[in-house]
Amino acid sequence: MSFKNIFDNGGDEAGSAEKSAQALNKDTPGAGDESEAVRKLESERDPWLVRQTAHGAFDVMGFLGPLFQNAQGVAAAQRQASENPGSVSGMASATNKAFGPPKVSIGAEDMPKLEDLSKLIGNRRSYTLIATGLGTSEGLAVDPSLNTAYVADRGGVKLSAVKVDTGAQHTAASALGDIGEVQLGGQGTAYSTDYGGARLLEVNLADGSSRKIADVSGAYGVALDAAGKAYVASWLDGQLVAVDLPGGQKHTIVTGLGQGIGGVALDGRGKAYIGRKDGGGHLYEVDLAARTHRVVTNLSGASTIRVALDGAGRAYTIDHVNGRLYEITLADGAQRVVASGLGTCEGLALDTVNGWIYVSNRDGQLWQINQRATQALGGVGKVVP
Repeated sequence: MSFKNIFDNGGDEAGSAEKSAQALNKDTPGAGDESEAVRKLESERDPWLVRQTAHGAFDVMGFLGPLFQNAQGVAAAQRQASENPGSVSGMASATNKAFGPPKVSIGAEDMPKLEDLSKLIGNRRSYTLIATGLGTSEGLAVDPSLNTAYVADRGGVKLSAVKVDTGAQHTAASALGDIGEVQLGGQGTAYSTDYGGARLLEVNLADGSSRKIADVSGAYGVALDAAGKAYVASWLDGQLVAVDLPGGQKHTIVTGLGQGIGGVALDGRGKAYIGRKDGGGHLYEVDLAARTHRVVTNLSGASTIRVALDGAGRAYTIDHVNGRLYEITLADGAQRVVASGLGTCEGLALDTVNGWIYVSNRDGQLWQINQRATQALGGVGKVVP
């Protein structure tokens, strides 16, 4: 069958259907102008009722009639195009002459938006460089309620406050000595260690003043519990010392951890976890009641200078030697690298409320890493400024 016959048949069928529709409208009782009063009455009584009566059928046929006419027109045009293909290009040329080529205009409303991109990736970034210029940073603490990170600058003997959403920073306290670590104590206070001065300090974040709480030889890492005690790691003596707050009374919890221990983290269930800055990549678990300790794992060729716990059986630690962030399963000591490229990183804090891991380094950088993103195979990879 030729294209001509196909289009002829299509046009004939459409014409036949149109004639049938006209006959129905003419011969069916109730059709035409005489039923307009009835239509109005039904419409006012129930606007949906017309769909269930003969009048609804009349409306449908009124719609189909012109549709069949259009079908006939299309069939005729298709037949013409099949007999004379040049007519199509002629019509297109005439259209261009009359109206010109189509113009494309892209406005600001058509451009991709940052919020749309955020939705596309789940409103989560893998990592962000929050701030720079923070000096030779070592210790780090974060207050999610204030969107603020507190970064200990050992070289500048000061504590910087950084807004994690904007990167804005200012000096919260100065003249803090050889500051190695910082922890937040609530009610506008923080506690920091002064390694060179062998002291544990209390810092007033409102006015930047500080005072000595206790003398602790080689004070480096510190963690706070809910019962008003600070646990200080003595890098020099390899001991964990408990200090009562605010009085300063102290007693030794455990010894024999070796020189070079670093950060301390508490699980709230009677266990402390201690890393090493020097002398190997051990992660220790200390039973505070029994005053015993064991090695959870060893990161060969690395350090475990800081430790943070997520409350779900995992510890995070940073390797300042190789610039890496590790995840460690406390139950069996399994370990894996979840971020690299962090420089000489010596500050670590975990915001479990919002799911962020914060890392600072001795290049004065503060990094924010998505904790959820670290769960993927290979973690977040190498961070790039």
